[in-house]
Amino acid sequence: MSDKNFKEIPISTPIEKWNWEEVRKIPIRENNEKLVPLSLYPERIIVRSEYFLQGIKGALPECYVRESVYEKLLEAADLLPPGYKFVIFDTWRPIQVQQSLFDTLKEQFRKQYPSESEEEITKRTLTFVALPSTDPTRPSPHNTGGAVDLTIADDKGRLLNMGTEYDDPTEKARTTYFEELLKEGKELSKEEREALENRRLLFNIMTSVGFTNYLDEWWHYDYGNQNWAWVSKKEYALYGRAKPFFAWRSDIE
Repeated sequence: MSDKNFKEIPISTPIEKWNWEEVRKIPIRENNEKLVPLSLYPERIIVRSEYFLQGIKGALPECYVRESVYEKLLEAADLLPPGYKFVIFDTWRPIQVQQSLFDTLKEQFRKQYPSESEEEITKRTLTFVALPSTDPTRPSPHNTGGAVDLTIADDKGRLLNMGTEYDDPTEKARTTYFEELLKEGKELSKEEREALENRRLLFNIMTSVGFTNYLDEWWHYDYGNQNWAWVSKKEYALYGRAKPFFAWRSDIE
């Protein structure tokens, strides 16, 4: 299938509304795959550890994923147009980083929506940042090594227009946002049409090799964790909490 076909296929997600409680009920049968680094294949995968670059405490300069996730990404990279590459923003995420992101966004929403209750603010925050968790039965998706935040760069190293920046906390970040505008009969601008097609390219490539998408974030894809199991209707997840091996450090969780 050519990239032209990928761009022409509308995004159709099997889940219309995310339900974290249902996701976290899914049992985990840990398969004990290792976490491996993503920066060793720069011909098709560029690592840009966004939280490390932004100085988030506890963030690492490398991005790590489970072994099967790495193989799936290589398979997906082979479907990109010639010269195009994946750009990885974030993958395995320590609990410390998860907590920092959750607290920061929650405080941002408190200021942005002063009339909302604490419960409403927490719910709004959970749309974009999963609740930090050390419970082995309810891990944060990024703490499993099965979640990947990514985009695509063209053959000149320019990031494709996806309609928003990475980590944009608005409804425009929803994967199907531009599809919904089309269904409502709205005419898309040139830039919006470009973003629509680029999201289709990313979505259709990633899902064709077995990833699932977190529908509120165009950049977030999963394999093997509870998110993936819920969307793909699997009986159980393959990945629970994990961490990379460091010979001289045991403090990273």
